[in-house]
Amino acid sequence: MLGPVQSSHKNADFVGRGAELIALDEALSRAAAGEPRALVVGGEAGVGKTRLLTEFLGRAAADGVVVALGGCVETGADALPYHPVSTAVRALRRQLGAEAWTEAVAAARSVWSPRCFWPPPACASRKP
Repeated sequence: MLGPVQSSHKNADFVGRGAELIALDEALSRAAAGEPRALVVGGEAGVGKTRLLTEFLGRAAADGVVVALGGCVETGADALPYHPVSTAVRALRRQLGAEAWTEAVAAARSVWSPRCFWPPPACASRKP
C-alpha cells in the first residue's frame, strides 16, 4: 500500500506583470476611495491571466478586501452570456451572506442605475 503523497510544488515567482499589477492596485485604491470599479482581464490562453489575478486577489484578500472572480467557459462556437458576471455575483453573494449582500446591493443601486444592466441588449426589444 502506498503512503501519503507529499507535494513539493511551489508557485513560481511572480515576474513580468508589474505594469498590470500596478493598474489593478490603482483600480483597487480608487474603489477603496469610493469610486466603483469592475475590471475585465482578457487575453489569449496561456498569457498569465490566472497567475496575475491570483497574485492580485491574494494580496487584496490579505488586506481584508472582499473579492469575487468570474470566468468564461469554453463551449465551442457559442458563449454563455453574462457567465463571468453571474459567476462573480454568486460568489460574492455566498461570501457576504444575506444581510451584507442586501446592504451591498442597496449601496450599488445608489451609484449605478439598474437601467444600465437591465434589460440586456438582446432582450431590450422584447415585451415582458
